[in-house]
Amino acid sequence: MRAEKHLLSDSAEWMTNSEFVDKDGNILRAIGEAKIIVEGPEIINETWACVEGKRICNCYRIEKESDLKYHFECQNPELGKQTGDFNVDRNIVYSKFTVSDSSLNGFEIIVKDDDECTIYGTLYDGPNLLNTWRTIMVKMQ
Repeated sequence: MRAEKHLLSDSAEWMTNSEFVDKDGNILRAIGEAKIIVEGPEIINETWACVEGKRICNCYRIEKESDLKYHFECQNPELGKQTGDFNVDRNIVYSKFTVSDSSLNGFEIIVKDDDECTIYGTLYDGPNLLNTWRTIMVKMQ
């Protein structure tokens, strides 16, 4: 059986196309990019998305704890500091996060299939759903 690669396996640049859906069903579309740099046990993921003409950036600092678990911190200017874990199952990354000094929390599921990833995510305020998203990422380099 060959080892399957997941999003955090290799350095790469990705184009992103996203849809965000709020709790009332309103849809916002976004385009952007993600740049992942793998340097040993440390990984940097710099992303941006343009939503309704506004550029939103995230900068993840990720530490590899094992082949199956990573810990991350992310600076998001809209939400604040996010911290969480990535858990890996073959080509799938499961993410759970919280936002410092708030009751915001969420998760993402990232499925990699060769040069394409599909991401499903949610953001909650405590137990209350704020929004969901789906992103398609296509590898550029």
